[in-house]
Formats: sequence, C-alpha cells, structure tokens
Amino acid sequence: RLVQEGDILCVPTFGYAEFLEVNADKFLRWPELYFKVRKIVGTVEGEQSEGYLVDTQNSSLYLVGSTNSAVPSAPAYNSHEFWSSLSPAGLSDVVKQLCDALRPHLNARASALSGAGSVLLVGPSGSGKLMAVRAVCSCLNLHLFKVDCVSLCSDTSAATEEKVQMAFAQAQRYHPCVLLLDIELLGRDRDRLGEDARVITTLRQLLLDADPARSSHPVLVIGTTCKPQDVPTDVQTAFLHEVKIEAPSEEQRRSMLSMLTAGLPLGKEVSLSKLARRTAGFVLGDFCALLSHSSRAACTRIQALSFPGGLSEEVERDFCTAGFPVLEEDFGVALEQLQSAHSRAVGAPKIPSVSWQDVGGLQEVKKEILDTIQLPLEHPELLSLGLCRSGLLLYGPPGTGKTLLAKAVATTCSMTFLSVKGPELINMYVGQSEENVRNVFARARAAAPCIIFFDELDSLAPSRGRSGDSGGVMDRVVSQLLAELDGLHSAREVFVIGATNRPDLLDPAL
Repeated sequence: RLVQEGDILCVPTFGYAEFLEVNADKFLRWPELYFKVRKIVGTVEGEQSEGYLVDTQNSSLYLVGSTNSAVPSAPAYNSHEFWSSLSPAGLSDVVKQLCDALRPHLNARASALSGAGSVLLVGPSGSGKLMAVRAVCSCLNLHLFKVDCVSLCSDTSAATEEKVQMAFAQAQRYHPCVLLLDIELLGRDRDRLGEDARVITTLRQLLLDADPARSSHPVLVIGTTCKPQDVPTDVQTAFLHEVKIEAPSEEQRRSMLSMLTAGLPLGKEVSLSKLARRTAGFVLGDFCALLSHSSRAACTRIQALSFPGGLSEEVERDFCTAGFPVLEEDFGVALEQLQSAHSRAVGAPKIPSVSWQDVGGLQEVKKEILDTIQLPLEHPELLSLGLCRSGLLLYGPPGTGKTLLAKAVATTCSMTFLSVKGPELINMYVGQSEENVRNVFARARAAAPCIIFFDELDSLAPSRGRSGDSGGVMDRVVSQLLAELDGLHSAREVFVIGATNRPDLLDPAL
C-alpha cells in the first residue's frame, strides 16, 4: 500500500481470536489497533515524494514504542447503527453543541484561549450523556478517558485532592483526549452536606489553568451531572460552557424509536408515531428499557400460547435464536410496567383511559374545559397575543366528578396526565417543598403536551399570612406556585387544573 510519514494505519482485531488471547494481559476489548508511520528509512535524502509503496516482501516494519496522536473514527463491527452513529437520533443537537464548544481548543492557535476546553453537560439520568460524549470523540478524532469519580472520593480532603490530580495527570498520557468526570460527586465533604474547599480549589485550578505546550494535543474536560444544583458554584463557574440535554420532542422520540427498532421484527399494526405520542417524557434509557420489556412480553406471550408446560433449555435457546415478532400489545404491557415502576411521590406522566362518555351531564363544564385546553392546541394562531388562561379551578362537594373530568380531557386531547395530591409536596426540610413544586412543573414541561392536576389544592395553597407554621413554609410554597403559573405562558402546552371543595381557603391571588 502507499504510505507517508504521519499516516495512521488501522488494523481491526475482529476475527483474530489467537492474537487477542496472547495479548489479553496487555489490553482489553480493543476493536481496532492503530499504528502511526513515524519515519520511512531508505529513501533518497532530500527527495520530495507523495508517498512510498510498501509491501511485505521488500519492506521491513519496526515498532519503536507508543506515540500520541489523534485517532480516526472507524466503523464498529457487529454494532447497532444507533450506538455507532456520529449523529444519533434525538442527540444530534447536543453533539453539535459539544463539537462547536470543543473544536476551537483543537486549533493550533488554541493557546490564545483562556483555560482548558471544558463543558458541563447537564441532563437527567439515562438521557444519553455518555453516548453523546462518545459521538463527539468520534467526530473530533479524540480519545475518551472516563474516570469513575466514586473512586476519587476518599476519607480526607488531602487524599481526594491527590486522586483528582492523578486523574488529570493520567489523562495527559492519552492526549489528545476527552476527560469525562461525573462532576457532582466531587467537591463535597464526607457527609455530603457541605462543600470541600480544598478539593474545589484544586478542581478550579486544573480546569482554568491551560498548558500552552499542549495546545496541539490538549486534554479537554467534560463534566456530567443530573442535578446541577448539587454541583458547587465555584466548580460550576470554572467550566467554560454548559450544554443541557432536554427531553426529546415527539418527532425526536419517533426517530429514536425508528433507529432503535431497526432490525427488530415488529408486527404490522405497530405504529411508531403512536408509540412516540404515548412515551412523552421518555429519554434514551427509558426507550432501551421499553424495548427490553416489550421483547420479554413477546417471549412470554408466545411461550404461553405454544408451550404452556414450559420450555426446555435447548428449545429455549433455539427459540431465542430464531427470534419472535413484537406486537402492539407487547408494547402496551411494557409501557404499563415502566409507568408503574416510575411512579414516585408526584406520580408518573401517563395518559388515562377515561372518555367523555364516562362523565354524565356537566355539559357547560365540558365546554369550558375544551375551550381552555383544546382550542390552544388546535388553533395556536388565535392565541398569538398571549391572551390565554393559565388553568382551571374545579370546585364542588366531594363526589361530583372533579378528578374524572380532568382525566377525561387528558384522554380526549391525547395529553399526558400528571396527578399531584397537595400534601405529597410538603416536606420537613427547608426549601424542599418549593423544590418539589418546581420539579412537578419541570416534569410536566418535559412531558408536554401535559395536564397537571392538583387535587386537594386548598392544602397546598392556603391564604398567605394566616398559616401558623413558624418558618412560613406554606407562604413560600404559594409564592413558588404562583411564579410557576406565571411562567407557563411561555410553555403553552402545559395546562393546570386544580380541584378543591373549599375555595374560600385558597389564596386570593391564586
């Protein structure tokens, strides 16, 4: 083949079991080996050439040790298209933002930039942060060095500081690379209650001090966190950029399902568009769990139909090898399992199965509800001036169908339904009750279009100034609730319905 100095040769290890067995103690799970041409000996000195022809009969190959270099991305063998994609569905915008933030630090003039290239990547658990970072490394031809920050936490600040410095020093051996840290675990004391000033100072120094000598082969830092409020402020401000992974939209969810189910035998009646509407608020990890649960449900269904007495080990192995189609009912079973598993104090976003036929009478109330909720969804241009209601308050004696009405409108409009009972949000710790209110609205925005239903609203939002608690927690909860309701004008696909049988106890502003 034709080679030049500086060329990088890629040798796949797939299919060479003997080579992997002999070198098992040297490296583990390397799909490809890379060799860089450092020097070509035997050429006429001073001669300019586009390259040299190398063959196995007339050329000799010498290994002279390791070297640092950018690594070209190579297609993975026997890998799913979704996991090896440079622009994975639902995460392409995040990958582009990360590449735009880190690419200037790979320039030859990167020494003029202040600090090392660093990004704080924020996203819920299972949203695909690690996958996005891997795609960025492939796009920018960088190595990935992931450090488990649990192993960096020690009993004393001095020991933790030393381990953090060693992690950054070890990353320098693999430059150019991306150092991936779960940053929310660092900077806290042993009891996880206060901040560790010594570790925070060291982290800031390592993030802000760039080595000009490494400008061509730098070490870029990406910190990931699920809860940015748990990251110490001094550490958070040390990162040059912040990228947030939002919950995917309906179109993004459909494209993610399309890529993840490629190669999976689906029934003819399975509609990915319908499935995308039913999975509002799902992230990448939830979709992986959905496919796993649906495949398990399909296996159980076929086993119950064909082998009611059970399967032998040999038949079960052949059964799994042959494969089986996944039907719409299997996805329905999987969705029910996931939604019940995800139910927490505030409930899981889901679409109830209640129709208008289940609600007798109340014609005037039905009309008011549909004008408030269905009209903005079907004709958003009519509300371009911002003259829209923030929600509805249903009041009446117990048993008049307030909760049933809220569920029926969610089903009619194909919206997710988030049911919240007022007392569930009250917490004994200072500031936790207000955070619970914020989390409810954040979950609703992620699952939009969504209806938040506050049952027993009088227990959550009583008149301010009349509560007898010493800390004034109920007054702060009411103020937080009012602030969230005012902020809903920017999120027109989130509606609030409150229910109470004592409207005289509610705060007048609400």
